[in-house]
Parts: sequence; structure tokens; C-alpha cells
Amino acid sequence: MSSASVVDISGIEQVLYRYCRSMDRMDKQLTLSCFKPDADMSYGILYRGNPAGFVEWLWPVHAAMVNHSHMIGNVLVELVVGALVSEAYVQVTLRSSDENGQFDIVSKGRYLDSWSVDNGEYRIAQRMYVSDLSTVVPVAERSLGAVLHPNALENKQPAGARNEHDPSYTLFVHGSPFT
Repeated sequence: MSSASVVDISGIEQVLYRYCRSMDRMDKQLTLSCFKPDADMSYGILYRGNPAGFVEWLWPVHAAMVNHSHMIGNVLVELVVGALVSEAYVQVTLRSSDENGQFDIVSKGRYLDSWSVDNGEYRIAQRMYVSDLSTVVPVAERSLGAVLHPNALENKQPAGARNEHDPSYTLFVHGSPFT
């Protein structure tokens, strides 16, 4: 085992961040761009297969939710037996609802990935998701704007969208979210 280069670490971190963005924006093509087409993915009893099958399985599951947020942290990248590998901590919050109201499923785990690098392009060749802990939290329906600014008549916050209408798409196309 030896240290990976700064270029490798940066390239891998960018793919991990792009993966989280692709999940939260429900951008299938962006998700698929993070993996080799024949990558082997294992999410325990939930899913085992390739990236295309993963997207087909996951999209209806995520679409049925109110919203979700994926966050990466503690990324460790090493060069092992000539191959790049990484462990990245992930926290996923999945907001859902039922007849009792809204609730958050908060899961914390790790992505154990091996990587392929072709012409400077980093892609996940294998992924195993390891679940470390999870909990379900009821959500009190309150406006964040009303809590932070109780005297405001209109409490409008820019809202995220799980598609190309999210303000980040304007940012990455025009260089400003205000365009």
C-alpha cells in the first residue's frame, strides 16, 4: 500500500462529489458518468449489478420520496497492488411521507470503491456500500424562513429541484445561478 498522488485524490473526490450531486438532482446520465459501464455494484440486499441496472432500480425509489441529500466526507485514497482504491464516508438523508406525516431516514455508511483511470478520466470500477448506522426521525412541518425571520410576510427560499430546474444547472451552464 502506498500513497496516491494529489492528482489521483482530487480526481477521485470530484467523481464522488459528482455522484452525490447526480443522486440528489436525479440526473441519470451524470450518475452513469461516475462508473465504468460494467462496474460491479453491491448495496447489500438492496441491489447487486451494474450501473444501468442500479439507475433503473433506484430512480422509482427516489422519485417516490419527498427529497434526499447525499454528503461525502472522510475520503481516503490509496494505491494498493497497482490499483487505486478509496473509502468515503457518506451520509444520506431520505425524506419520505406516509399517513402519519413526513420522516427522514438518515443513513451513515461508506463507499468502498476501486477505480479505473483512462486518459485522465476517473470512474468507479467496483463499489460496495457498507451501512454503519441508520435511524428514522419524524419531521415537524415548519418553514425555515418563518423560524429564522418570523416577522417576514413572505418567506421564500430558493428551492432545490430533483431535475435540470435546480439552480445549480444554471450555475454550471452560465456561470451564475442568477441568470
